[in-house]
Amino acid sequence: MTTYYQTPAIRLRLSIVITVFGAISVGMLGRSTYLQIWGDPKLENLARRQFQSHVMMNPRRGLITDRTGEPLAINLETSSLAGSPAKILKSGSTLHLLARALGVPASTLRKRLDPKKSFAWFERRVSEDRIEHFKKARIILPTGEMPEGLWLVKEMKRVYPHGNLASSILGTVNIDQNGIEGVELWKNSILRGQSASFDAYRDALGRPALIQASEQNKIKDGDNVELSIDSSLQFSVEEALQNSMDKTRAQSGLVIVMDSSNGEILALAQSSANGNRGVKKVMAVTDGYEPGSTMKPLLLASALNKGAVKITDSLFGHYGKFKLQGRTISEAESHEKYGYVNMKKMVEVSSNIVAAELALKMGADRFLNSLKELGFGSKTGTQLPGEIGGWVPSPAQAKTVRPLTLATMGFGQSILVTPMQMLRAYASLSNGGYLVEPTLLKRKENEVLKRIPVLKPEAVKDATSALIQVTEGEKGTGKKARVEGYRIAGKTGTAQTVDPKTKRYSSSRYIASFIGFPVGVKQPVTVLAFFDNPKGIYYGGETAAPLFSQVLQSVTSRFSIPSTEKMEVPAELTAAPSKPDKEQVEMVQSSAEPVVTSAQSMASIKEVNIDHPVMPSVVGLTPQEAIRALRPFSPSVQIHGFGVIRKQLPESGAILQPNVKVSLYLEE
Repeated sequence: MTTYYQTPAIRLRLSIVITVFGAISVGMLGRSTYLQIWGDPKLENLARRQFQSHVMMNPRRGLITDRTGEPLAINLETSSLAGSPAKILKSGSTLHLLARALGVPASTLRKRLDPKKSFAWFERRVSEDRIEHFKKARIILPTGEMPEGLWLVKEMKRVYPHGNLASSILGTVNIDQNGIEGVELWKNSILRGQSASFDAYRDALGRPALIQASEQNKIKDGDNVELSIDSSLQFSVEEALQNSMDKTRAQSGLVIVMDSSNGEILALAQSSANGNRGVKKVMAVTDGYEPGSTMKPLLLASALNKGAVKITDSLFGHYGKFKLQGRTISEAESHEKYGYVNMKKMVEVSSNIVAAELALKMGADRFLNSLKELGFGSKTGTQLPGEIGGWVPSPAQAKTVRPLTLATMGFGQSILVTPMQMLRAYASLSNGGYLVEPTLLKRKENEVLKRIPVLKPEAVKDATSALIQVTEGEKGTGKKARVEGYRIAGKTGTAQTVDPKTKRYSSSRYIASFIGFPVGVKQPVTVLAFFDNPKGIYYGGETAAPLFSQVLQSVTSRFSIPSTEKMEVPAELTAAPSKPDKEQVEMVQSSAEPVVTSAQSMASIKEVNIDHPVMPSVVGLTPQEAIRALRPFSPSVQIHGFGVIRKQLPESGAILQPNVKVSLYLEE
């Protein structure tokens, strides 16, 4: 008996089915083998779109340091919340979780999301508190996983470890780590490095998970920038400026300290009555002003340099009233009525009329050429954002300058300068007659320094002697700028400002300033102190000069610049209680290079304990620092030589007896 499936028709049908399915299997096997070995461009593209994404990776921003390597701007790793709007909109639960975490209605969030976008930021620079909030909102699970379409992206956050120190110089960056102010903007191309864009593999949740090592090499981190400022000195200067701002109640204040020999800015501090809110511009180069009496010594130096006068020459002071082109030029104080005044006296008493006469005697052509040579009317070269060149007539305009304008230019009106320009011009007197380019970057060891000779040595010497009279002369206006142990050459300035409403000089708003330098030191520095609209007593000699003195004391201490003059050391510091006599110590400028204060000695004197009278090490310190360190023992101090301490008796570690005599041997 033949069964149903054994009939010829059925067997034929089964054979056909088996053959067809066999052929299909062989075809599928062949196709899969082909795809595995040779591939298919269309399928590869689909796979790439599913598992790969185009990623832009930013480099690590370079650091900003001070001249000693102290970091002023650094980077810290932080997280930002990002996601894929397309995927979030497909998942109602993810949308509601995200809306709750962000504190917005789900309907509002849905409207904000673009379904065509695969990436969007939701919150940048997430704090630790926000991370905890996201965990409570369940968009970050205890395992660290997140709903599909959401992820935390690691980013770098710019941090300034010293807070607001030098903030006006450093500037800031935006949310994308690009500089928008100060050095951050100025050196942005160097600091930001080189970004790279490439394909990255994504995980099952759509997050970038794998980047090829060869692709990562395309990213170049930013280079570091080393500034010329000294953070320790900067702190002292900012503190002194703020204390002076509190006393003067000025609209704004500024201090700049420059190494006169190479133009390095060692400190630059500014403050304003509004608490430095708003754009942190560097007003040392962005703000112009009429310099007033601080221009008179530069006029004298230029006249001496061009041979227009000699330092012993005298000009007529018109007894306080000088009429020119129908206008009257008068002295700052109505009681000042001078006849013939020599050049030194002109600077000492700050005579407007004699300065006007000197400018007229020099002539517009020579005076304007001198101003150009000293750098006025052009940018100083700092390259800081927003720097202006100020305004003075060009030498080509000399014939068009009226006598009245030339006369007022002689005492610092009718021209516009920046504080940095004035500082650089005075630095040429401090360094022997060379114009240097100011810089906020530390000079490289083998860098070729551009020094332009602008003043003859004789002109520098004579002009400096006139400036010394400002702080030491009987009628000098800058006595409060003195610093014990140093001869100070400098000039006060009290300039009227133009009232923007009346377009005339204001009788109630002034700019008070003092610019000067210590004479005869091996490490020449120039300091500018400046106040805009101080309240109450507004004279530069009463406001800016004391600030100059404080700042210069900080400079000489920080860089161990030896004294150059006789110093009267208080008896309570140098003698035993039974010998209260004062002792004068001869301090002469050292012929050796300035020596940085010994770190070991500074650490030693911090450990001085009156209960255990052991002699600390004071080698490498200045006499002033040593006397302060030894004060608890009330010893009798004898100082031999000049400069900084090279040897001490008793030696470090010796037991100190009552009324011990301490001998300090300085450089010779």
